[in-house]
Amino acid sequence: MSKRKLIYTAFLLLFAAAATLVIYLTGNRVRLPYSDEMEAASALHVKVVQAVKEERLARGYALVPEDTLGIGLLGEEVTDITTSLGSLEAKRTSQLPDMAAMSVRLLHEAGVKKGDTIGACFSASFPGADLAVLCAAEIMDLKLIYSATIGASNYGANLPGYVLPEMIKTAVDAGLLSCLPQMVSMGGDGDEGGNMIGVVLEETEEIEAMKKRLAAEGFELLHFDNFEQDIAYRMEQMGEISAFINVGGNILGIGDGEAVLSFGQGLLKPSHPPINAKSGLVEHCLNRDIPTVHILNLKQLCAEIGVPFDPLSIPEIGTSEVYYSHDYAKPAIAAVALICFAAALLIEWDDKKRKQAASL
Repeated sequence: MSKRKLIYTAFLLLFAAAATLVIYLTGNRVRLPYSDEMEAASALHVKVVQAVKEERLARGYALVPEDTLGIGLLGEEVTDITTSLGSLEAKRTSQLPDMAAMSVRLLHEAGVKKGDTIGACFSASFPGADLAVLCAAEIMDLKLIYSATIGASNYGANLPGYVLPEMIKTAVDAGLLSCLPQMVSMGGDGDEGGNMIGVVLEETEEIEAMKKRLAAEGFELLHFDNFEQDIAYRMEQMGEISAFINVGGNILGIGDGEAVLSFGQGLLKPSHPPINAKSGLVEHCLNRDIPTVHILNLKQLCAEIGVPFDPLSIPEIGTSEVYYSHDYAKPAIAAVALICFAAALLIEWDDKKRKQAASL
């Protein structure tokens, strides 16, 4: 590249960067039309989490030191029903009221309307996000058909004496939520808890006591001969749904392979992934053209949608960027693009002309 072309190109890039910055800074910050629902869901989330926190303390589980905001949903680092490693920062973030606002936004983006029926799969690794979806469904007046699992990664709902279905029951009994999980299973390897610490170490007394307690409370743990039957049953139970939302990385949602890891997060792009014996509910729903929301990579999702990640304090309801969209001047964008394109062609034409002149 000639020195002259290099200088021109540098000026063009500088112009494009400056123009982009000006357009960004002068863009309109617009509050979403359903922000009132988002605020209502967040306010409900606060009440639900408080009820769960009080029940947790009543059952003898003190808050862990890692719960720096004192919200009350973080489990312990390792217990008998811990299944895998998990991000502490993500677990803290999942407790925020903003997660309920985010759930409302994602469901609206998926085209869900009042009175619709949606399906969901909840991993116990993110109880805050699970409760957030339930709060969103409550405020949006949705019928929810969903699965809840028991096993959880570090700092999830991994307290054997107070597991995810019981947390939800606490909120239902308090009159805050109206929908218990219709399907409950162990989660983890094979959806049978095969990788729970207690199972691996063959120390299952606490796990067996948990199972008996859940049975007495009316929660029947599902068992299947194989994973395909497990998934088929849940798809049949959900029936005709307007959307599907998966929270966390349990085998039911993401399957027993790595395909879903490439799908991204939030509202997933429509696709028809191939289905096999290892495919989870996310793949099955996408394959059937069901709008699908995936909540797992919280650090990336929060950055994309405007929820503070692992903040030092709890954001005030209604103040985070998740409640807003940004409207940028489309004519200005088109003009800048046209100028840059024309300038790039001019630079190339000038460079070609000078080379031809030099060769004569």
